[in-house]
Amino acid sequence: MSLKYRIIRRIVKLLNIKKAWEGKSAEEIIEKKKQENARNKIPVLNDPDFEISRTDVMGFMVIRMIHKKHVSRATLFLIGGGMVSAPRPDSVKKALRFAKETDMDVFVPYYPLCTDYPLTKAYAMIHETYKVMLNEYEASDITILGTSSGGNLALGMIPYINDGHDDTPVPSHIIAISPGTCVDTDEEWQKMLELNKKDIAIPASYMKTAEIIMRHGDDSVPDYMLWLQKADFSNCPHVSFMYGSDETLYACAPAIEKALKKCGVDYDMTVGEGMFHCYPVFPLVKEAKEGWKQMVEIARRSYGR
Repeated sequence: MSLKYRIIRRIVKLLNIKKAWEGKSAEEIIEKKKQENARNKIPVLNDPDFEISRTDVMGFMVIRMIHKKHVSRATLFLIGGGMVSAPRPDSVKKALRFAKETDMDVFVPYYPLCTDYPLTKAYAMIHETYKVMLNEYEASDITILGTSSGGNLALGMIPYINDGHDDTPVPSHIIAISPGTCVDTDEEWQKMLELNKKDIAIPASYMKTAEIIMRHGDDSVPDYMLWLQKADFSNCPHVSFMYGSDETLYACAPAIEKALKKCGVDYDMTVGEGMFHCYPVFPLVKEAKEGWKQMVEIARRSYGR
């Protein structure tokens, strides 16, 4: 572990950023995040190599980052935020960096959040955005990448397609960075509590509150949207996972693996030793920078799938 990472890790622990989620009711979190989202700015992006525009899907914005020099491949880039936070400007700028380094067009949806809707609304909008992309790209040329709760949506697109939308072809590849999912068993919960001692960002307690938030009062939300462990991954393309070994969400990785194996899905898993939640998209230290490079390389390798 680099000296810089050890210093930053200690500072983050002292700042106790977990307190924004820990010990708060669903209502308190929703109210706080609504206030933060109201102040959130949509970045104005400019790059000489891209046509950057905004389009509307189901009344929600999607930022399109299209190479001026034609490319055939694209990524649906799903930025996480616990299903309650809108994409931050820095995260959207990283999506543009990803587009440049992978030579892929990128679509970034500002999907409906569970501050105002049940999780089903986000799934429907993401699916519609994917269908818009299918008008311009072959399914075999589309990757879905998601970070945190965006990883839930990325992986969940397959059971969503299997759940009455099987007229939609599956993408070529899914990249799930620290995908968010709720705790299903006591074994997972105990493992999550152990990891909670190391995690500097996401408290274990939030993954129980998250179920209430994501339902948003709707008990008809399908189980697979809350628990990826229960999903039907039939016909799922190759999945690439990236977790930090010291994050609470890593506790659910074995159960998700089991669900994939049950359906015969090919996958690979990278676990950053001693690393934090979504470390590849926070390339502030040597180890996370290496994670970013690896994520880009994983996306570029998908060209042959």
